[in-house]
Amino acid sequence: MPRTTRPLSSRSVSEDSAVVAAQCARCLCELRQSTGETQKQFAERIGMTESMISRLEKGDHMPMLATLSRIAAGFGRRIEIVFHAHDHEHADGTRHSHRHGHGDLDHHNQHALTAASSSSGLSSQRKVRGKSACDV
Repeated sequence: MPRTTRPLSSRSVSEDSAVVAAQCARCLCELRQSTGETQKQFAERIGMTESMISRLEKGDHMPMLATLSRIAAGFGRRIEIVFHAHDHEHADGTRHSHRHGHGDLDHHNQHALTAASSSSGLSSQRKVRGKSACDV
């Protein structure tokens, strides 16, 4: 069976990156808040700077996988990455999902990129300029 793919537009990649950065921000905030630590204490625990934690929590910086692994390890957690079908909403309010390429991914997979435990659910989020995901 031939494999078909569609080229990704830079806009869709940029939008997806912003969503992932916002989700990472939310997960990091939830993880830090669950410990009762300040950003400074959190940063010291994992060997990062307070300013980097602040940028990550604001969604201003897309963390590298190595950074997420370091954070997860510092809290005895694991990272979970799940690929899922894109959902699209039309002007009339109807929604549908579609897959790019071969379509061999389970359509029931939920969207997740977490350094926190699987119990900290992720919802769709919007970044509010200049505010931490902890404040939104």
